[in-house]
Amino acid sequence: MAGALALTACGGGASAPTTTAAPSVTETEATKEMEATTAESSAEEEKETEAEAAAAPGEAAGFEEFPIGDDQEVGPLIVSGVYFQPVDMEPAGNSLSKEEADCHIEADITAGPKGTTLGYGVGDFVPWLKVKAYVQKHGSDKVQEVAFMPMNASDGPHYGANFKFEDGLGVYNVKFEVAAPGNDYLLHVDKETGVTGRFWTEPLVAEWDDFEWAGPQW
Repeated sequence: MAGALALTACGGGASAPTTTAAPSVTETEATKEMEATTAESSAEEEKETEAEAAAAPGEAAGFEEFPIGDDQEVGPLIVSGVYFQPVDMEPAGNSLSKEEADCHIEADITAGPKGTTLGYGVGDFVPWLKVKAYVQKHGSDKVQEVAFMPMNASDGPHYGANFKFEDGLGVYNVKFEVAAPGNDYLLHVDKETGVTGRFWTEPLVAEWDDFEWAGPQW
């Protein structure tokens, strides 16, 4: 009997199993809310990172574009005119050298809503166009004409050229004429794969009548 009592006493000295209380409904809801907030913050940070990456090419290259005027929708196109410091280009000889020019003028031409009838997505760069610029200072009879070349920069493709304002500082009329691709650029017209639109037959015109050339802004 004494031995049995001793055994019982020994068994009674062992640690009792620990029981963990289940989290309350309030604690569970708080945890879920915290996880949702963390997920939202991560998503916002990812969007900000993507936006910064998208803006990086031009900024990293160290240049700022200045608008000639507001973007214009002409036919199936959105035409944006901008300028910044003159640049070096290859192959050389297709435009004024950086040393001879006042600035570099660009025509950023993308597809607008009507461009989808030609098979472009809205915002797509439209290639194979023939683009000319006509620049005339108010009060002057001189009209400068320059052919824009298709080219690529760190921020993507565009049409452009280095340019010198021969009449100096002042207010200018700037006009871009955009001719459609020639016969070397084809469109599908069959029922299964064809597009419903057709290229324009006369040059499209984007024009700004009050562009002020005040000299380099860079």
